[in-house]
Amino acid sequence: MAKIEIIITDSRGEELTRLQSIDLELGSQSLDEIEAAVEKLKKKILPEISSELLSQAQREFTEDKKKTQT
Repeated sequence: MAKIEIIITDSRGEELTRLQSIDLELGSQSLDEIEAAVEKLKKKILPEISSELLSQAQREFTEDKKKTQT
């Protein structure tokens, strides 16, 4: 079993968020089982990553908008 941890950082390397750690079941570690586990992981985690990145972009846009209005 492998453990996957995703940390999203900004361009300065500062941590923005840390997503939940995920255990990756690799079975007997054959190529087919590894590929299947990675596909399963992608389907599970990519929507969460997309959501987090969009939320961060929206926060930054809102902050920039507030700065230019004052």
